[in-house]
Amino acid sequence: MYAVLGDPVAHSLSPAIHNAVFRATGRDASYVARQVTAEECGPVLRRMALNGGGGNVTVPYKEHVLAWLDRRTSAVDATGACNTFWARDGRVWGDNTDVEGFLGVWEAVAAGLGRDLGVLVLGAGGAARAVLFALRGSPEVDRVMLWNRNGDRARSLAERFGEPRLSRIRDWRGESPDVVVNATSAGLDGRSAPIDLLELAAPPRSVIDLVYGKEPTPLCRQADQLGIPARDGREMLVLQAEASHLRWFGRPPPRGLMARALE
Repeated sequence: MYAVLGDPVAHSLSPAIHNAVFRATGRDASYVARQVTAEECGPVLRRMALNGGGGNVTVPYKEHVLAWLDRRTSAVDATGACNTFWARDGRVWGDNTDVEGFLGVWEAVAAGLGRDLGVLVLGAGGAARAVLFALRGSPEVDRVMLWNRNGDRARSLAERFGEPRLSRIRDWRGESPDVVVNATSAGLDGRSAPIDLLELAAPPRSVIDLVYGKEPTPLCRQADQLGIPARDGREMLVLQAEASHLRWFGRPPPRGLMARALE
């Protein structure tokens, strides 16, 4: 048994793409979306892993589950967040495949924008940590601005990375980023956007929203209205899921299968 653990999870497309691979490869496994409380998440994670399965962790527990891991990859240590778990030799492992997922999206976006880019990252949770870690190694980035409604969380996260190009900003209004990255959960309800792009000093050249749904997210809808290229979280979902599959089984899924299942 494999699962995505979080709250909320009813919107998740992870079961669709993982089960498609299990069926295509004849693997005797099943993947479900399981809503859990903060108290349940860690014990459920360990039980699933030690029973031969594994899975993923989503909002708001990517930081919370670290205490339930026996082994962490360097990506987990660097970000302080885990989104993928499994067991090996009786020990529960955790990784952060969100880093690989976002990096794949970022490289495609940055390829058309050039260098010396300014990036506004919204959020200070597990997804934002993966984004910041991925951007730290990007030569195209000149400045990263981090904003979160909770200023203390944003400041603590900026200090954790200690990256000279990264700064915490008190207000996103009036900034002129080349790229806006939404790493908050705003937009899951299909109604609320994390920011109003019209309140920036200048429109961004691209928008990356890590949220996704059956319809375009509010942030992506506004970007489209303004003629700004935008991507939602589906591409990152597939890329991190492919990396998760590799961790669990030691081999990647058939190329393109998850993307086709998602569509």
